[in-house]
Amino acid sequence: RGQSADSLSFIPFISSCREGCFSPISPEACPLVQSFMCHNRTFILDGHVQLKTGLQTQERHLFLFTDLLVVAKSKSHSHFKLKCQARLCDMWTAFCTEEVCEGSTDPERSFVLGWPTTNCVANFRSAEQKETWLSFLQSRIREEKEKDYPKSIPLKIIAKDVGTCAYSKTLSVTNVDTANDVILMALQQLGINGSEKDYKLWVISGREDAPYPLIGHEYPFGIKMSHIRDAMPHGSKHCACPRQLQGSFLTEQLPQELQCQFVLKPSRLAVCPQLNGTSPRS
Repeated sequence: RGQSADSLSFIPFISSCREGCFSPISPEACPLVQSFMCHNRTFILDGHVQLKTGLQTQERHLFLFTDLLVVAKSKSHSHFKLKCQARLCDMWTAFCTEEVCEGSTDPERSFVLGWPTTNCVANFRSAEQKETWLSFLQSRIREEKEKDYPKSIPLKIIAKDVGTCAYSKTLSVTNVDTANDVILMALQQLGINGSEKDYKLWVISGREDAPYPLIGHEYPFGIKMSHIRDAMPHGSKHCACPRQLQGSFLTEQLPQELQCQFVLKPSRLAVCPQLNGTSPRS
C-alpha cells in the first residue's frame, strides 16, 4: 500500500522486509544511514522505488541526504545493501521516460532520475510519492549546485564526422549547462550550422565498455567532475566543497580508466570512435 507524501517526509521510514510486510524503524537505527551521517550532512527522506533501465526493473530503496542520494537494496527490515551513491550537485531529473526504458510507464508516478553515468526511470507507488520525491530532489539539486565549487570548468569538445576532418574546441561549461546547451555552444564556436536535434554529444569514458550518447538533459560538467573526483584521495570524493578540484586536478592527465572525452557527432551516425583505440561493445 502506498505511503502518503506526509508520511514520507515526517514519519520514521517504512522499509519492506517481505512483500506485504512492513516494519517501522527509525532512520538513526539503520546502519547504512549511520554510515553516511557526518557534521555537514542531514538525513531528509527515504522510500521504496522501482528503477527501470531498458527492459530491466529493480526494486530499490532511496535515502536522500542534504547533499547525497543513496540507492540501496533491502535485505531485511533494518538492513540495506549499498548499490550506489550520487552527489546531488551532479544529478539531474527529466521526463523523457520513453528514451530510458522500454515498455509503458505511468507518467503520474514516474520521472527520469540520473547521475554520471546513469539514467533510469524512478517509478513510485503513488502520484503523491512521486511529487514528493521530485520536489525534494529538484530543490536539493538546485541548492547543492548553488554551493558547488568550482561552478565552471574548461571542457574540450571533439567534433567528428563533421566536414572533412576532426577538430576540437574548449568551451567554458557551467554546472547548470545541459548536454543540449553544450551542443549549441559547440556548434556556435565551431561555426557549424544546425541545432541540438541534428547532433549528439557522446561520452567516451574509461569507466564504460563503449561510448554512449547523452539524451540532452544531462550535465556534462557533472560527468567530467565525477571522473576528476575519482582521481582524488579516498575520503574526499563526497565532501561538500572539495577545494582540491581546482588547479592541477582540472588540467592534469588522468589514468585511462578515469579519462572522459566528449565527442560531437551528427545524429544520423550511430557509431562513435573509442577512447585510445579500444574496441566497441557488441
